[in-house]
Amino acid sequence: MSELLEQVGRQMTPERISSLSRSLGADEDTVRNAVSAALPTLLGAVTRQAEDPSQTAQLHHALERDHDGSVLDHLSNFFGPDDTTEQPGVTSKTTAGGAILDHILGNKKERVEHGVSAASGLSMGQSTKLMMMLAPVLMGVLGQQRKSKGLSPDGLGEMLRQEKASVQQSADGGSMLGRMFDQDGDGDFDMMDMVKFGMGRLFGRK
Repeated sequence: MSELLEQVGRQMTPERISSLSRSLGADEDTVRNAVSAALPTLLGAVTRQAEDPSQTAQLHHALERDHDGSVLDHLSNFFGPDDTTEQPGVTSKTTAGGAILDHILGNKKERVEHGVSAASGLSMGQSTKLMMMLAPVLMGVLGQQRKSKGLSPDGLGEMLRQEKASVQQSADGGSMLGRMFDQDGDGDFDMMDMVKFGMGRLFGRK
């Protein structure tokens, strides 16, 4: 299992899934399916930035400036009704899920949101809201890794390349992400495959 995906999975405790469920107005199984599809897809999109040194440098700067991992200490509040931006190390940019998604997914954002919705049973509005809440979690994990390992931009790029290679070696993960991001959306991608992929790696279910 990939190190980053394992770190992200540790954040998705039963308590936090329950908080997400209440925030979205959806049952926990539906939310768990949506998380299983969304998080590996988002992580896959981030790892692809390692292909471009300038994008890796921009990501490193964003992590250094706004994402040191502090948000991970306050996820129960972030997933609930409280305002996490009042916590030390957490700013409005730390939790700006929409802006993070725009940067990570680019013109694939709507396609991913639609796929998560169709595969999980969430509405499009719920899917969009969920992904906006998950994006800061992923950035928090990446920022925590950058900080704890003292990663330079080159070091961050190497970590992302290793992560991408790990996903590609795991079952069909690399193939699924390739179909999602390399093609123009010709209908050959089934997000249910990603649900199954993520469920086994985030929640220990096959």
